[in-house]
Amino acid sequence: MFESLFDKYPFFRKVPAILCMAIIFKISSMTSYELEGFPHVWDKLAHTCEYATLAGCFCMWWARGQWSIKPWLKVLIIMAVALAYGCTDEYHQSFVEGRDCSGYDLIADTLGGMIGGLVYWLVVKILNKYDPLVK
Repeated sequence: MFESLFDKYPFFRKVPAILCMAIIFKISSMTSYELEGFPHVWDKLAHTCEYATLAGCFCMWWARGQWSIKPWLKVLIIMAVALAYGCTDEYHQSFVEGRDCSGYDLIADTLGGMIGGLVYWLVVKILNKYDPLVK
């Protein structure tokens, strides 16, 4: 459905990732006081879900047909980009009152990047099986 729009205007492939990064940046800007009601035990799950979503947005950078060529490499690239953004996010958090830079958060971010990339790859495989692209 969106493939024709993305083919005509390739920039639109980048928009979801940019919006997702902006949302993550905004959440990271919140002080510990603003996040007081959020249970700490769910913190790593939140990081994983945020970065799985971001990874799904990064996956849109490639057209569906391109996922049949070295998809594992695309997943590794997505993980690396998620890790890189996670590093900048953790660095940013170190300047926010009551927040700190955490290696465990980076692990959760990278895991989320991997999960998001793998789920996207699986969805593309299923779509290609039941709704193949016209060559």
